Amino acid sequence: MKKILLITFGLLVVLIGLFFVYRLLFAPERINLIGRTIETTFGFDNGVVKVYSCGKLVAQFLKVEKLTTAKGTYEKATRPYRFGYGYVDANLNGILEKEEKKRGKSYFEIPIYADYIYYDAKFIPEEK
Repeated sequence: MKKILLITFGLLVVLIGLFFVYRLLFAPERINLIGRTIETTFGFDNGVVKVYSCGKLVAQFLKVEKLTTAKGTYEKATRPYRFGYGYVDANLNGILEKEEKKRGKSYFEIPIYADYIYYDAKFIPEEK
């Protein structure tokens, strides 16, 4: 009887350990982090950020590499905004024009309460 209890307890401990190893290696957050690292490393930068105010499009950024949630250096707490780098689409037409590209990528921040959409466009038309 003691042997069966000992084996059962040992299996339970091993299963709990395997569960924590699985969560550490294959948690959705970990997989997303790995995916974002690969995308950033290999230069997948076709994201689009559209910022709305009162239901109207007020700003648009093209070829955004990624949106990152800011963390404090010393507090280790998440800051209430997201940031990224992208070309400013001045006329909001969704086409990267020569003048916009000439200005280069801009740093931008999006407050936590802002209405915005981020999506991967796969292809962003450029003016020739």
